[in-house]
Amino acid sequence: MNPRWIFPVLALAFALMALWRTLRNGRLDPASRTWFTVALIFSAVSYWLHRTTP
Repeated sequence: MNPRWIFPVLALAFALMALWRTLRNGRLDPASRTWFTVALIFSAVSYWLHRTTP
């Protein structure tokens, strides 16, 4: 499978998990921040892949 399409899907999945955990706990706990950070990293890699590969 093409990594140009895997990374955006993973970023969205991690962001949704972070949002779900935040809503479930009613606050932004350390685990939620970690999920959001991982989503941000996957988003950055996805952006980089889309910019550098033809």
